[in-house]
Amino acid sequence: MNHYLRMWTICALFLLAVDSASATDGPARLKKTMLGETRNVHQCGKLSLAGQPQRGDLARIKARGIQRIVTLRQATELDWDQAAAVKEVGLELIKVPFRAPHTLTDDVFDKIRKLLRETATTPTLLHCGSADRVGAVWLAFRVLDQKVPLPTALVEARQIGLATMAYERRATAYVVSRTDAPSTPREQSVRPGINKGFLDPNLDVQAWLARFEVESREVYKHRQAVLAALNLEPTTRVADVGAGTGFFAATMSAQLPAGWVYAVDIAPRFVAHLSTLASRAKHHNLTPILGGENTIRLPPASIDLAFVCDTYHHFEFPAATLASIHRALRPQGTLVVIDFERIPGKSRPFVINHVRAGKSTFRAEIEAAGFVLAEEVQVAGLKENYFLRFIRR
Repeated sequence: MNHYLRMWTICALFLLAVDSASATDGPARLKKTMLGETRNVHQCGKLSLAGQPQRGDLARIKARGIQRIVTLRQATELDWDQAAAVKEVGLELIKVPFRAPHTLTDDVFDKIRKLLRETATTPTLLHCGSADRVGAVWLAFRVLDQKVPLPTALVEARQIGLATMAYERRATAYVVSRTDAPSTPREQSVRPGINKGFLDPNLDVQAWLARFEVESREVYKHRQAVLAALNLEPTTRVADVGAGTGFFAATMSAQLPAGWVYAVDIAPRFVAHLSTLASRAKHHNLTPILGGENTIRLPPASIDLAFVCDTYHHFEFPAATLASIHRALRPQGTLVVIDFERIPGKSRPFVINHVRAGKSTFRAEIEAAGFVLAEEVQVAGLKENYFLRFIRR
């Protein structure tokens, strides 16, 4: 072998080694592919995802090296015997049927995730009718088992075929339920009953719209100045904690073309309103989250910024809630807290009676939870409210 051929061979082997290492560095990438007449076909490693395979495509599926088909469809959805046809070509068929979001239970998620974890040794095709249901279960598997960030997995799930908002909410709720922090001794409430009205299943959203989205409310009147002070980048991932009627969350969503907004609230009626708002305005990067009384229910390192506006004084369990925010933030992530100046003899009676403590107390609680005060920002128009920016330690 001459010198040049030897060098070319060494380089080729090096590039092959680098390519092989890259292929195993982290989860496999999702890519669109074709499979006869079957719709919405995608592949990720040895896992294939699709809508309903056509009878004539079963032989192609086997030729591609797939050994097992997992269907999410009920038998009544087909007018031909898929089980017999699959058996005839020598493939295994596993049925995990569900038809509506409320039937996509935790047990169903758990079972499908187990099957998908086996794909490395048993190449699998997962399908439903249009890949809508496939996208929902893929979302949970991708985040929990392959450690892909939730915003990335949401984009992928929609590419696959996830089109039903109720399935998206169900999958997101399952993900956050599986990533909540381990239970710790329960913190004593600092203000029992402060959120009773928000937890009311008959909460009047229209009444709160009239109260929250009005020019006499300082943070609403100067909302553009507040948003400017956040220094959002196009890719920022934000949690609007205590999103309420959603005027900040919706505006942020429109300003973040490559980012994401999680609108977190403990009021079920507000979360339902936020879902409607996101659907009607086509805010595809806005995900409503039903928070808990002591957790924002977001996965670890899933956000760059936690935005808490006129909500911190509603934290009934501040230490636990702050711990969940700390956990959800990436390293060096930012926490912004806007709340009322509570100064006896100066603040109006509503603030004195409603807000449990002043700025120095709230700052001390936040710093004790693992944050460092970076600055107090002077926002034009804010006189009754202060703006504190913290960095996650």
